[in-house]
Amino acid sequence: MLLLLSFFSTILGLQSMHEAGFQGQGKTIAIIDCGFYKANDNTLFRQDHILGVYDLLKQDSVEREDLFSNPYDTHGANCLSLMLYKSEEFTGTAPEAHYIIIRTEDLNYEYRGEVDRLERGMLLADSLGADIITMSLGYATFDNSDDNFTYDDLNGLSSVSQTATALARKGRLLFVAAGNSGNNPWHYLNIPADADSILTVGACSEEGEPASFSSWGPTADGRQKPEVAAWGWQTRVLNLENGTITLGSGTSYATPEMAGMAACLWQALPDKSAMEIRDLIIRSASHYPDADYQLGYGVPDAYKAYLMAQHGTGWKDLYPRDDARKVIQNGQLYIIRNGVYYTPMGIRKG
Repeated sequence: MLLLLSFFSTILGLQSMHEAGFQGQGKTIAIIDCGFYKANDNTLFRQDHILGVYDLLKQDSVEREDLFSNPYDTHGANCLSLMLYKSEEFTGTAPEAHYIIIRTEDLNYEYRGEVDRLERGMLLADSLGADIITMSLGYATFDNSDDNFTYDDLNGLSSVSQTATALARKGRLLFVAAGNSGNNPWHYLNIPADADSILTVGACSEEGEPASFSSWGPTADGRQKPEVAAWGWQTRVLNLENGTITLGSGTSYATPEMAGMAACLWQALPDKSAMEIRDLIIRSASHYPDADYQLGYGVPDAYKAYLMAQHGTGWKDLYPRDDARKVIQNGQLYIIRNGVYYTPMGIRKG
């Protein structure tokens, strides 16, 4: 049996989802980022799960052939590994989903044109039919300080943020990293994390404690941000040089973890709309209905969200508690409580 990292299995609620067969099948995730070093290496990433590769940076500048070959530009591939990678040691959050790779970010510079290119990347992902769009990118300060955003700009009204909102309301599920500025003088969100109707993702430790670097909300117009959080401090990512597991930190990593989790949940609930899945993710979070401006409503639980959708207020009777135990009989996982056998999806045996 493929093993999940303990955090993915126990806090994001994916152990039961994966064991029930929900690993993102039938869902397409567009990942918009910078370099994807070795993402074309079949020993690391199963190429039949990558539907297409689009380099918008190449279109906007001189010819670039380094999308897969620059060992200093690994951010996109690291994020991809948290969803797609699958081995006996480590399985991502949606290993059976399909992926669209889009590069919009220039590793070497920070300029306003990148914001426009990110917006074009989102529109491209939409045109290609992506169900979910994950972006571990955001903008606040630039090489030319005259171009910097101010806190007042975090109102969801920039062109890129309005595009994100429009796509979410159209039926796409969007995840955007909150940013890693929590310890800086500018400790607020980045753009387009201020967009309405998306899910902005903060970072926490494996135990669910806030990562100090995780950027803060709210938006300038007072909306709750971030909405949710996931493991982004000393989390595990793929070492692209040797295929081992290494440590990494950032809301950049929390965000694709969440996107993959959402793919599994949406696969299990195919009749739900993107906004309904978003609502379930929020309501399943560890602190809901309370929220703060660094972790939002807390860390979601895909299994809990599924039970909430299927069983309404009765979900608490089916959710595994400390007095429940798991067994496997004839290849089927069951949760036993008070002598009664249930499948991971809350269906009583017999």
